[in-house]
Order: sequence, then structure tokens, then C-alpha cells
Amino acid sequence: MLRFGLGAVTVIGLLGVLTEQWLGVLFSLGVVGFAITFALQQPLFSLMGWLYIMVKRPYQVGDRVRIGDAKGDVIEVDFLVTTLWEINGELVSSNQPSGRVVTLPNSTVLSSEVYNYSWDKFPYVWNEISIQLSYETDLAFARQELTDVADDYLGERMAQNIARYRELLEETPVELEVRDGPSVNIVQQESWVELRLRYLVHPRRGQRAKNDLYERVLERFNEHPDRISFPVSRNR
Repeated sequence: MLRFGLGAVTVIGLLGVLTEQWLGVLFSLGVVGFAITFALQQPLFSLMGWLYIMVKRPYQVGDRVRIGDAKGDVIEVDFLVTTLWEINGELVSSNQPSGRVVTLPNSTVLSSEVYNYSWDKFPYVWNEISIQLSYETDLAFARQELTDVADDYLGERMAQNIARYRELLEETPVELEVRDGPSVNIVQQESWVELRLRYLVHPRRGQRAKNDLYERVLERFNEHPDRISFPVSRNR
């Protein structure tokens, strides 16, 4: 940029000396500069987006992000574009990689929301699994079973991450209720009750954790058919 600026000043000076028409030279260069700027506005916006990414660090290489409609892992950030390994998309679901590469202009960060799932200060997200049970279920027992399964699976690692989460919240004016461990929320549906187990997990292990928790929860529930029952198909 410094070299370009010095070169432009030199050209203006030489043209002014040779033609002795300073005003005409400056006007002509202004028109040309405007035309070039208009033609290159998208690359210039992308360059501004790159400067924003470098200074504010909304994401960096290795982060899992969603920018606009694209979601994936950042593998490269250059002057004009950001490249992602796509997650989900049209081919797969459940936060699985599709194998495709998505290229986004850096100007997108100036006009769209950027969701960072693994930023360096706290690379974890809250996740949920839902289990549908009948109204005859002992809900208190079912909730306790869910939290016990999650505690056994996630262990002290989740407690340490929650402590870090609280430290970050204390640095902001936001006040949120954060449980010490996994929690269960109850949602009443028309013909069944839905229990939603909420827990903290790394985004890249989210689907594996969800699969493991489903298997363990169903195995635990099937051990107590007298206290836990599932809704029958006619009610669904």
C-alpha cells in the first residue's frame, strides 16, 4: 500500500510538471480513480473484511463457524476469501462433514452473522437430546436417570468447562443461570412428554456424544419398564 501510494504521488507530480495543468491532471485522475474503485468495489470490500478478521478475530483457521448459510471448519483465510470444509449442507446432516469445500468472500463477515462454535476462549457449546415419554412415566425418576447417565458419561470434564463458562460470564454484564452439571427440561406435547437433556460438549464431538448418550439412556430406561413407558404409535 505504501509503494502504491508513493507511486501515485510520483505520477501526479510528473504529469503536473509536464503538462502544467495541475487541476486537469487531478480531475482526470479523480475520475479514473472513481471508475477503478467502482469496478473493484467487491474485492475492496473483501479486503476490508480480511482486515476486520485479522483485527477483531471473529474466527481463525481451525474454528468451526457458520457464516450466512455456510457452516464448516475454517481451513484458510487469505486476502479475499475464506475457505471452509463444509459441515451439514445438502448432502449430509447431524453435523457431519460433506466432503465439499466452501469459498466465501471476506466481505460476507461485514454483512452477515458469524457464529463461532469453537472460539479460543471457550471451545464448547451447549447441546441437547430429547426423549419422548408417555404421561404414565415417573417424570422425577426419568429426569434423575437422564442426569445420572450424562454425569457418568461427561464426568469432571463438563464441571471444569462450566466453571470456565461462568468465569467468562462474569466478565460481561449478562446474568444467566448456569447449572453445575447436566440439566433436564420438560416440554408438554399433545400426547406425550418430551424430556430434553442439556449438556456441554465440544462441537466436533457433539454427534458422537449424542449417539452415545441416546444408547445409554435407552438402555437405562428399558431396565425400568414399571416406571418409564414410551408413547404408543397411535398417539403419535
